[in-house]
Amino acid sequence: MRKLAAALTALVTAAALVLIGPPGPASAAPYVPQGSNRSVLNFNTNWLFSGDVPGGAGQAVGLDESGFVPVTLPYFRTHPHKGFPKGDFEVPASWYRRHFTLPTQYAGRRIAVEFQGVAKVADVYVNGTFVGQHKGAYTSFTYDVTPYLNIGGADNVIAVKVDSMTRNDIPPEGGAIDYYVWGGIVRDVNMIVADPVHVDWTYLTTPNTNTVNARTRVRNDSAQSRSVTVVTQVVDATNNVVATGTATQTIGAQSAVEFAYNTSTIANPTAWHPDRPYLYTVYTQVRDGSTYVDEHKTRIGIRSIQFNKSDGKFYINGQALKLRGLNRHESYPYIGRAAPNRLQAKDADIIKYELGANIVRTSHYPQDPEFLDRADEIGLLVMEEIPGWQHIGNTAWQDIAVENVREMVMRDRNHPSVVLWGVRINESGDNHNFYTRTNNLARQLDPSRPTGGVRNFKGSELLEDVYTYNDFSGTAEAPTVLPWLVTEAVGHTSPHKSWDPEQTQVNTMRVHLNVQNTAAGRSNMAGALGWAAFDYNTTFVTPPSCQDYTCYHGVSDIFRIPKIAAAAYASQRDPALYGPYVSIASQWTPGVSSGTVYVGGNCQQVELFVNGASRGRINPNAYTSLPHPMFQFTGITVSSGQLRADCWIGGQVVATDTRHTPGAATRLTLTADDSAIKADGGDMTRVVVKALDSNNQVVPTNSAPVSFTVTGPGAVVGESPLALEAGTGAVYLKSALGQTGAVTLTASAPGLTSANVTVNTTAFTDPIVPTSGAYTFGFPVDVNDRQSFTYAGSWQAVGDNQTFSKDYTRSGTAGDTATLTVTGNRVVLFGVQDPSHGSAAVSVDGGPEQTVSFQASARRGNVALFNSGTLTQGQHVVRVRVVGNGSVALDRATVVSAAPAVVAPPPPANGGNGQQGTIVGTQSNRCVDVPNSTTTNGTQVQLFDCGGGSNQRWTYTSSRQLQVYGNKCLDAYGQGISNGTTVVIWDCNGGSNQQWNVNANGSITGVASGLCLDASGAATANGTKIVLWSCNGGANQQWSLKTS
Repeated sequence: MRKLAAALTALVTAAALVLIGPPGPASAAPYVPQGSNRSVLNFNTNWLFSGDVPGGAGQAVGLDESGFVPVTLPYFRTHPHKGFPKGDFEVPASWYRRHFTLPTQYAGRRIAVEFQGVAKVADVYVNGTFVGQHKGAYTSFTYDVTPYLNIGGADNVIAVKVDSMTRNDIPPEGGAIDYYVWGGIVRDVNMIVADPVHVDWTYLTTPNTNTVNARTRVRNDSAQSRSVTVVTQVVDATNNVVATGTATQTIGAQSAVEFAYNTSTIANPTAWHPDRPYLYTVYTQVRDGSTYVDEHKTRIGIRSIQFNKSDGKFYINGQALKLRGLNRHESYPYIGRAAPNRLQAKDADIIKYELGANIVRTSHYPQDPEFLDRADEIGLLVMEEIPGWQHIGNTAWQDIAVENVREMVMRDRNHPSVVLWGVRINESGDNHNFYTRTNNLARQLDPSRPTGGVRNFKGSELLEDVYTYNDFSGTAEAPTVLPWLVTEAVGHTSPHKSWDPEQTQVNTMRVHLNVQNTAAGRSNMAGALGWAAFDYNTTFVTPPSCQDYTCYHGVSDIFRIPKIAAAAYASQRDPALYGPYVSIASQWTPGVSSGTVYVGGNCQQVELFVNGASRGRINPNAYTSLPHPMFQFTGITVSSGQLRADCWIGGQVVATDTRHTPGAATRLTLTADDSAIKADGGDMTRVVVKALDSNNQVVPTNSAPVSFTVTGPGAVVGESPLALEAGTGAVYLKSALGQTGAVTLTASAPGLTSANVTVNTTAFTDPIVPTSGAYTFGFPVDVNDRQSFTYAGSWQAVGDNQTFSKDYTRSGTAGDTATLTVTGNRVVLFGVQDPSHGSAAVSVDGGPEQTVSFQASARRGNVALFNSGTLTQGQHVVRVRVVGNGSVALDRATVVSAAPAVVAPPPPANGGNGQQGTIVGTQSNRCVDVPNSTTTNGTQVQLFDCGGGSNQRWTYTSSRQLQVYGNKCLDAYGQGISNGTTVVIWDCNGGSNQQWNVNANGSITGVASGLCLDASGAATANGTKIVLWSCNGGANQQWSLKTS
């Protein structure tokens, strides 16, 4: 929480503009802070979270909060890393509440709350009073809440209702989009306390590179006019003041003035450059009369940028720089966009240092301020753009998009890393009036930067300063107008998974290389950005590009683990600045690997060895327009053993990469990105798990199910078990609020030596907003009704868009029961209320029953209806019994576990343990059968008399596959997710369309589709085809796995 607080209030008032000339030069002296009434407080901890509440009035001051669970922001529900539709997390109402007190010294000050990102619509209330509504998932907003507060120790409560449903009235939605917008409070929240006379915002530029041009808006929220002096001090990295600026003006009561002035000259300024990202800190101090009352802090870099219209090149500080980069989606496995600052900053580090890029595009929306802060620090250039994907909505939709331009530019125009504003909806058609508005506004708010607008066709009307173009030709086409920047290439036309065949991955790498090589060779092209840095979750299921609700477009996978194609970028970093790099693009497997071996590296020469024998030392000879061309070795005989590449620079070996022919996996390893995390209840670090063979090499064919346990004050966030992909995977290790110490994560898998890693949780010392509630911190995880309860009786699954995971389970038959077995210390049950519904009797661990009403005057889903209270940590059984006076409709449960905990988004059902048997239809008493014992991919399965043959014998694996013949899987054909999709056999490939939930209620549901295995037409005869169909509780959807 280093950043922040550019704006205290969202109130708009007329502002006078005062122009002041530059003062004389400043002599260097240590910076000395002045008095200030400004505090920026962490407002992330001690929140309460729930779905909807009875009656929907989650803002009420005296609300029963027993159904809420304590969380640290950012937070939303966890989910698997792939194989789930967006409906699993879209709900019309989630409530966040925070109780707090404010000390008496805050009396008379202005108090605001800044939200850095809420997806998608936020209604904010303070002490029961509506404060405001913000539409849009990606931009920050701030509300002055002073009028609504109690000062001096009394309780306050802020409540935020979040609508995470698809919102076609708000960018980027309205048409099809290929990424998830996610939901919830997904970024930091801060409280800003300031004097009535305070800085509203600053805008700092360096047009002459040795002076700072400052525009500062100061508000006077007092009832009287004030004589205000603004003092600006530019401070270098050694804490010396190197320039100053001062201006004085009278500001009327309840108004604002914008000051414009230059600082004194900076003697010998140090320029900010991607390879030398030097930052200055600018302190803007406000004096009310003779008393200092406010100090506002901004970091800047002194640099000049230009996209030249004559030669097409990009210049920084007068020097041409070829842009080479990648696109980044702000999307993480398990947690969506609710990622803490540590993970945001880590992404910037990965893109810059591990992938070798010098620019990133924030596709397709403004991203977390921490990501941009880190980009400033490490010298990663940024193209930042407004939310959108191909679709342009109506006038009201466009008005929100224009407001997104305002919010983006106002928030981020002081970042030296940002070099280009994207003010066009990604890949949209021309719209003269709309894009005239977006361009004009961006230029008005920030004349120092050019605009761009990403399109995927030539001949578009150019209203921007740079023609930014998505080029999927497999090369980099010649510019038709200057300046020209390729903003996407390769990813979706050459998709590849980390477990794809080696040559598929090598070919994708070569297409990336071809684009970058062509762009490097075109002197009039500013550069090219590949699509994309990381795989990401998607609404699309369009194999092979996107499947498992995941787009496999990244040069790294969704866990940020590099694929072979990453070498196309990583090899281009400067060895003198970022170290030597060498990587062999081969898994060195006889019968699979090619005798043409590519080696990527920033080396002067590479020598290749096969089983210790040199096959030559060569100069770079492929893709030779690149700063660091590839090394291509031909005629290499692929034989079992070792392949080694030595990187030579300056006559010596400076780096080595070795590949062994993969053997059987023998052990696991765990590697944490960080050795310590903060005990704020939200901080987390990535832990990478790998399956290694006896040569300590990753086994690329290994998909072992890895289970995780944890000891100490923390939790695992991720799947447990997690099926490895290409021998690798990752989970997150998360801290517990206020609990410090060592947290040890252990990973285990059948037949492999286990591994562990320890991360320390350290004291959380950020100033926080005082809490007036006493809550036991825990780790919540949501479980869905459809897969996690055991049902007895006539329960039916019902689809409903207003509920969790778009379904609920219902029964009105007296005596029917639903049982949930959990491990934790608290359980909250959620249901659907309706005027026609009745009651249930709920008990915990066989104790007394409590009557719970599912009836309400209006229909409402995802409502917290039962809270177990605090239980001892351990296994508990919750039983729901239908009373019989109306239907009972179960939606989900939230289970809270104490630290240590494994907070795994449970798969829709537990996988099997390798049990074998027949799948018998309850209605027909016939078996699921592969016709004529064929092994041909695409053969539709059927009902047939049970005969005990291998074509009717299925194995239910721990990764939830139903396998036949040992290598064929039950498969939803063509990744289908609609009624009538044929169910076939296919080579097992790990796709979610080959994962099945064998549920306790007798149904078998597809992980990808959520649909039930169905005997078509409710027929029972031999030869009846098996399809997918909406779950309806019918006997033709009831099955039993009979083992022998």
